[in-house]
Amino acid sequence: MDGPAVKYRLNDLAIDTGRQIVTRAGDTVPLPKLSYDLLLALMRAAPNLVSLDELMRLVWPGIVVSPETVSQRVKLLRDALDDDPRAPRYIAGLRG
Repeated sequence: MDGPAVKYRLNDLAIDTGRQIVTRAGDTVPLPKLSYDLLLALMRAAPNLVSLDELMRLVWPGIVVSPETVSQRVKLLRDALDDDPRAPRYIAGLRG
């Protein structure tokens, strides 16, 4: 997920692709690399939907992962961002 450094805003989050960090109110939100990559893939695709296959290609290039792996990583990312799946502020999911 290389490219020119970009700064994104998502509600109260700031994502700095140059420094590869996420902050909220000036405090760093610690994210493992895969969670950061997942957030960045979702951010870059917004407001469009991203399929599981597309997420697998973007976040795990050249590696075969299961849909459960993606679901678990989304859960870990939501936990790190304190995002409630029943009332999402950052990540909304659709089934079907």
